[in-house]
Amino acid sequence: MTNSKFLFFLIILICITSCKKNDIPSDNDKIIVLDTISKNDQKNIRSIGETLAADSKKKVENWPEYQQLDQLLTNFYSISNSEALNLSKELSMTTQQLKDSVKIDRFKEPDISIRINVLHNNVLRLNDMASIPSINPTEVKDEIQKILDAFSALNTKINNITNQEKLEAEVKTIEIR
Repeated sequence: MTNSKFLFFLIILICITSCKKNDIPSDNDKIIVLDTISKNDQKNIRSIGETLAADSKKKVENWPEYQQLDQLLTNFYSISNSEALNLSKELSMTTQQLKDSVKIDRFKEPDISIRINVLHNNVLRLNDMASIPSINPTEVKDEIQKILDAFSALNTKINNITNQEKLEAEVKTIEIR
């Protein structure tokens, strides 16, 4: 009888030790939660590369859709992933309004419209990301950076056009003399 008791306890002991550890954390276990809204996410976003020069600002001062987009994008320099995803719908409407509201004839040329389209497409991609429940925070940061870079490229082109027009005007005044 003692052999059967010993065998019984040995089987119980083997079953207990071979069982997988319970996945429920105890009080002593540390739980690390990664927050997608942490300030560390913001460190990888570079600020906009180029802003408008003074002459260029005068050129777009009567373009309220540009002003609205510029103001909205300033929030994206230090925004969390969840805030960016929440604002993506508003940003997509604003960029659509920008596309539809180009009043300056020179800005209706392909070199500007292409940059506006690239910006709008990146914003639409961010808006699509808002509907994906398991989106990677790095992908959101990358898309925010692409949006800021596209806006910077638009600003660069506007600055270049303004400088070119200023140079052309100077050349005309020199030719007239």
